[in-house]
Amino acid sequence: MTRHPDATRIERLKEVGRYALGVEWGDRHESILPYRNLRRACPCDACSAVAESPLTPEAERPVDFQVLGDRSLFIRWADNHETLLLVEEVRDLCRCARCVGEPDFPITGR
Repeated sequence: MTRHPDATRIERLKEVGRYALGVEWGDRHESILPYRNLRRACPCDACSAVAESPLTPEAERPVDFQVLGDRSLFIRWADNHETLLLVEEVRDLCRCARCVGEPDFPITGR
């Protein structure tokens, strides 16, 4: 599926509570991404090897977020691990009804 370029342009990052990152996208969509899901999405060999293991509290606590050149999101975690994700990968982590293809009115059926 081809996305409009605005769909993968990060306009703003914000903390949502203590457990999630809010992302405002260029196409006006907003995602709420739990920190645990972001850490689990880390593509490095070390994280892939322990994909099903419980995470420590430090592994789920980011200390820095940076958008790098409009193409990547850099995350530094409290356990000193670093994650680099392409913005397309970050957008794919959104599990809202719109992004997963649920009907517009899943509760009422309208």
